[in-house]
Amino acid sequence: MQKGLMWGSVVVAVAAAFALGGFEYYALVLVVLGLAMGYTNPIEDVATRVAMYVLAVLLPRIADNLDVFGVAGEYLNGILSQFAVVIAGVAIVNFGRVLKDGLMAAGNESDDGDDEAESDDGDDEAESDDGDDEAESDDGDDEAESDDGEAPSWDGDDSGNDDSDDEDDEAEGTRNV
Repeated sequence: MQKGLMWGSVVVAVAAAFALGGFEYYALVLVVLGLAMGYTNPIEDVATRVAMYVLAVLLPRIADNLDVFGVAGEYLNGILSQFAVVIAGVAIVNFGRVLKDGLMAAGNESDDGDDEAESDDGDDEAESDDGDDEAESDDGDDEAESDDGEAPSWDGDDSGNDDSDDEDDEAEGTRNV
């Protein structure tokens, strides 16, 4: 179906550029084809959606530069300008879909009266406060902390030298270098 919509839009854009048959509703047909294309093939990638928005706006301006090629440039300009109408239809549907999804997602984040999650957060803070008290307590190291400006050393090594004895200092597999 997507392939048929794409070929149909190309045919209608070419017909509109050449103004075949004096049909006044080419733009309406192109928008409807674009809306159908956007509905049947939604664009999930944000970068591709943004590219569609930008292309829908800028393609006619870019196509205007083709007029320097004489007669062929005028027709190419017309085809690309008409095809921008199809891209605008695709962009409109995808914008509407993203807007709907965003509004639906915003509705799901509302307060459903579930206060348990909020009360659990308060309990966790109280538990973490208790953990902070334990962190400040003696860690089992019998070495007295001195107030002479020196940082306490690990495992009672007061030599101040590099710990290059390859022994584990705090945890298995770690060394001070």
